[in-house]
Amino acid sequence: MRQYLKKVRGIFNGGLTINPGGIAVHEMKIAFDIVKDISSSANTATIEIWNLSESHRNSVGKELDEITLEAGYMPPEGGGNVGILFKGAIRDVEHKRQGADIVTRISCGDGDKAIRKAKLSKSYPKGTPVKDVVEDLYKELEKEGVKRGEWKFPDDMKQEFKRPYATCTRCYRELDTIGRGHGFYWNLQNQTMEIIPGDGYVGQVVLIAPETGMIDTPAITDNGVRVSCLLNPEIRPNRRVQVRSGIIDMNADGGMYRVSQASYRGDNFDGDFSVEVVGESVRGGKVDEGKR
Repeated sequence: MRQYLKKVRGIFNGGLTINPGGIAVHEMKIAFDIVKDISSSANTATIEIWNLSESHRNSVGKELDEITLEAGYMPPEGGGNVGILFKGAIRDVEHKRQGADIVTRISCGDGDKAIRKAKLSKSYPKGTPVKDVVEDLYKELEKEGVKRGEWKFPDDMKQEFKRPYATCTRCYRELDTIGRGHGFYWNLQNQTMEIIPGDGYVGQVVLIAPETGMIDTPAITDNGVRVSCLLNPEIRPNRRVQVRSGIIDMNADGGMYRVSQASYRGDNFDGDFSVEVVGESVRGGKVDEGKR
């Protein structure tokens, strides 16, 4: 795809938008490096913007202010696949001179405000449904800007606590504990809380094939695949991709994978936008978690 069809837009909660609208001749240069996965650790983003004016540098924001990065390809006839790659909180902002340029480097974490601040202190009687406790923990995260996404618990999960249950800690730690004990992953994706079974997934399937922008040849791993393709914001953790390639067919792997990690990289001036996917094999509707 041609370079001028790439679009990156940065939106800051102070009202500043970098590169608004469609493809423009004099857009600011923006580079990004984003890593997302299915763990409860915050997804991270490093965003660099070249030659902001002094007033715009002052409008970027400070620690825990919200930032949204959108990116994708925009064909001349309209449409395209521009979407949100990252939504989260600023961790740090620095401005450095590189030759004649001033580069603003922004480090970010997905849901940092909620992870740092949301706490719950509450006791529950014997027989309390596990989902009720998860709901209470979510409500505290919601107060700090987290939205509710798709929740899918294991079919065979124990529905109730057999003993009285109490929590007095940060919500993310308690969710980790409950998730480990009941066979599910919880995570934040663009400040939205999602839950999947340890061997499950949510959402639709995205095709990765030579005709949809596959880069090089997929690598078969112990329990899945590693593959790169041109950027598609619909490729996200917790969801599935179908990989169509000769090497996949040769290994009789089936070609269906849950995205356990997605790394998005690129800038709107040089090279391609890309996403590298680490996927776990899905067979018979279940994910191969690599257990032995």
